Amino acid sequence: MILAVSVIRTEATPILTTNSMDQNQTSRRDFGKLLAGAGMTPVLSSCGSSSAGSATRKKVIVLGLDGLDPKIIRSLIKQGRAPNFKKLASMGTFRPLGTTMPALSPVAWSSFITGMTPGGHGIPDFIARDPYTYSPMFAIWEPRDAGRVLTLGDYQLALSGGGPRNLRHGTPFWAYLTERGVPATIIKIPTNFPVDETATRAISGMGTPDLTDSFGAFSYYTTDFEEKYPGLSGGEVFHIRVARGRVDAELLGPANTLKKSEESKRTRIPFSIHVDPSEDVVRIDIQDQQVVLKKGEFSDWLSVRFELLPMLAGVSGIVRFLVKQVHPELRVYATPINIDPGDQAAPVTYPAEVGGEIARHIGPFWTKGLPSDTKALDYKIFSDEHYASQADLILKDRLGLFDYEWSQFKSGLFYFYVSSTDQDAHMLWRNMDETHPLHNEADPRFAGFIHYLYEEMDKVVGKVLPAVDDDTLLLVCSDHGFAQFGRQFHLNTWLRNQGYLALKPSAAKKEKTSFLDIDWDRTAAYGIGFNGLYLNRVGREERGIIDEAKGGELMARITRELEAITDSETDRRPITKIYNGRAIYTGDKTAEMPDMLVGYTPGYRGSSDSVLGETGRAILDINPWAWGGDHSMAYDLVPGSLFASVPIQKPDPNIVDLPVTILDYFGVERPPQMVGRSLL
Repeated sequence: MILAVSVIRTEATPILTTNSMDQNQTSRRDFGKLLAGAGMTPVLSSCGSSSAGSATRKKVIVLGLDGLDPKIIRSLIKQGRAPNFKKLASMGTFRPLGTTMPALSPVAWSSFITGMTPGGHGIPDFIARDPYTYSPMFAIWEPRDAGRVLTLGDYQLALSGGGPRNLRHGTPFWAYLTERGVPATIIKIPTNFPVDETATRAISGMGTPDLTDSFGAFSYYTTDFEEKYPGLSGGEVFHIRVARGRVDAELLGPANTLKKSEESKRTRIPFSIHVDPSEDVVRIDIQDQQVVLKKGEFSDWLSVRFELLPMLAGVSGIVRFLVKQVHPELRVYATPINIDPGDQAAPVTYPAEVGGEIARHIGPFWTKGLPSDTKALDYKIFSDEHYASQADLILKDRLGLFDYEWSQFKSGLFYFYVSSTDQDAHMLWRNMDETHPLHNEADPRFAGFIHYLYEEMDKVVGKVLPAVDDDTLLLVCSDHGFAQFGRQFHLNTWLRNQGYLALKPSAAKKEKTSFLDIDWDRTAAYGIGFNGLYLNRVGREERGIIDEAKGGELMARITRELEAITDSETDRRPITKIYNGRAIYTGDKTAEMPDMLVGYTPGYRGSSDSVLGETGRAILDINPWAWGGDHSMAYDLVPGSLFASVPIQKPDPNIVDLPVTILDYFGVERPPQMVGRSLL
């Protein structure tokens, strides 16, 4: 008998509290919320399998290479460093691919999945806001409240309801195929957590949390008590002591919200580090596992299990350790604890048994939606070398997953996603770009890492090219391109200085403020997310003051003023264009979307502070983070890439055209809610 348990949600969803980039972290979410409604032992689904019958001999292969930039790949083709991309282009088409505004992965890939604009699928950004509380919130999924509850002593067990809920609206295009008997393999596509069950075979992608945090949180252990990281997000630092060559520490897991009391809610696993007295070598012992590591070496995956109910239930994860230094100080890093694909604490594969099947063949693999630890590099816990070492492990992990899934594919649709071309371009752009303000601080050994990634993607294209025939369409696409992010614009600070955003009297002298310091009864406009600018509208926001009659004139004035700003340091305009959300979006979610979208000029981006509704001193300054490449800019200046194995006559393909095109290839008419057109 399987005991289905979940947790009562006893407090409001936490607000986002951190800085920075595509991996803005939410404050610690109780893992029980994430798992609410899940069985203590995963229930294996009997629905769907890779042997589902196909209604057609036709096949479509899609490689989703996040952030693949058309300028970079064109340059590599000319240099002879991307022969398979060149061959594919000569067979059919290579064009820039229009993207969404904003040009952000969850927004663009949601449009690819549904064929709708953000006004239809409802994903505005990585970060949205609650119009009733104005608090920033994760835009991809949310925890749901539990239903009926059984109380047993100090524990509360949910008998119904609960669990994570995907916030993306609309029918995935592949559902129209599977309902017609055409198999669909969907591997790692973003905004697909909890994993969608309309595919034949699927693994969740961007948006998938780790065991403890919505975006993932690393652990860092150091004997240097002077080593501090004020404002750290994305991880926790633990100061440790070596006694007789041994460190006793704990790996913190999810909060056990099965418990009613707050006492000892955080689960934890003890482990020890044994330090060689003279060599740069340690041995880590954790839950009957031992691993010996040299300085600079990552471990393989180690399995860990956190107890929730004594002798009855727990949750499983996988973790890797890195030994940064042994002498004179000991410094050890642990990755975010990934959900174990073979013993899933949350739904990351469909059917559920697929995770175990893959793990048996290739070993455990990263399930966290964005696996690269960008925060560790931003806060200098990682060096460029540490980051690149982990990035290479992630790439090899993903390529191993590709090889296995490709070997299983027989018919229908095959979609496979790679995040490395995006995340590593974010973090190592400054190494490559001599004009970046932080280029001189970057390790020159990794100046070619982005090009290396593109060459590895060329090899993947080479693996699938032989499959192309008269009944097989190959598409290689990206959701956006890339550009430098050297200077940042503090949107909310500008709105405050211009009088559009008002602070409470108690916050007037604060150097830095949050959305909690805003006087909403006197605020006309505010920024949330990477590009979003909202009016404080009557009838939409809880304390709105701008009615429909005033909204148009206010938007026009803000647009004129923002587009006229010049950066005195560069004599450039940081903002190319302000877009009217109602003019570029369609669908019944349009009114909930940002009223305006800020289209930054390449070289600029909205600051991490403004993403979360904060204000500070500066309006424009240098981007201080290692995260030095980006794409949340004017969308027509950072297009994606499209390669197709057939000629495409239309001169301006867009990402919303791709689901319509794939359906058309299989003989399925365009569903009425899709706004694109077939490129065939």
